[in-house]
Amino acid sequence: MLNRLLYQTGTSLVELMISMAIGFASLTAMASLVGHGIGLNSQLMAKSRLDEEVNAVAALMIRDIKRAGYDGNIAIVVNDPNQFVSVFDNSLAVYSYPGEAASSCVEFSYDRNQNGVLDVVSGNENFGYRLKDNAIEIRIDGLSCGAGGWHDLTDPDIIKVSHLKFVLQQQNNHGVNTHRIAIELQAELKSDSSVSKRFSTSFLVKNYD
Repeated sequence: MLNRLLYQTGTSLVELMISMAIGFASLTAMASLVGHGIGLNSQLMAKSRLDEEVNAVAALMIRDIKRAGYDGNIAIVVNDPNQFVSVFDNSLAVYSYPGEAASSCVEFSYDRNQNGVLDVVSGNENFGYRLKDNAIEIRIDGLSCGAGGWHDLTDPDIIKVSHLKFVLQQQNNHGVNTHRIAIELQAELKSDSSVSKRFSTSFLVKNYD
């Protein structure tokens, strides 16, 4: 007696091709999603780095400028303000480095070692910040805004500072002179100008009044 033929069922070639197409489309979509996520994460990290750099430099400038005019002889100033003239008076001024935007440099002094003397030899007490060649620089050895030799605070190879402005504002409230400084700062990543940050603030310089 002849054996009965056995018929086996399975996946046809057409079904297999459809399954492969669906799988390939899924892998492509997943790869695209992963790539987008990596790109987004990279951009967020770059933006975070720029924010941290700008915020740190701005905080340093604000903290330092607020000390402008401080004199270690504060007791004498308080007891006899009309007779005592501090060597740190009239030190707060705004200039610019040649070729840079106006009001992009600020100079000031304060009594860092609290000895009542404006030291210029050992530990120069003339300070300042300026914009030069798309970088924020800090004053060294009391050099003027127009001189070379200042030190970079920001890395121009990574961050491009396109705008820095200091505005000195003087007011008189009930016979008392007060001074404010407004700071405007605009920076971007040198490798990606679309990643940028703008910072602005205004504050009293209490020691200077």
